[in-house]
Amino acid sequence: MKKAKILIVDDDQNMVNLIRFYLEKENFIIDSAKNGRKAYSMLQKIEYDIVLADMQMPEMDGQTLLKKAKNELNVDSLFIIISAYGQIEESISTVEDGAYDILQKPFVANRLKLTLRNAIKYKFLLDEYNTNKPNL
Repeated sequence: MKKAKILIVDDDQNMVNLIRFYLEKENFIIDSAKNGRKAYSMLQKIEYDIVLADMQMPEMDGQTLLKKAKNELNVDSLFIIISAYGQIEESISTVEDGAYDILQKPFVANRLKLTLRNAIKYKFLLDEYNTNKPNL
């Protein structure tokens, strides 16, 4: 099975380090970006399976990154939005914009891993279906 490519987008380097620590034993290829604008640039060049993006960031927030990546770049990465307590109501609209899921801060390692594993299974199944799609 191929290794999943994950992009972590967060302006808080401590959060990026924590997520990397949680995932270090998993079989993932992990990159990170410090803001949505940098992540957008990376998405133009690299195809990621999962984008794990913070909702609140300077320069470009997670929801704007999601919309621009889906509408302008037509990426098929699954987006998981990280939202602080109190932002969850505004984060719900990200699901309407195409996010796979929302992770509320603070989260535990097992919740992060479970969400990522489920997203990766879903993404790989979608990719397989789209590759072998029957002509109806």
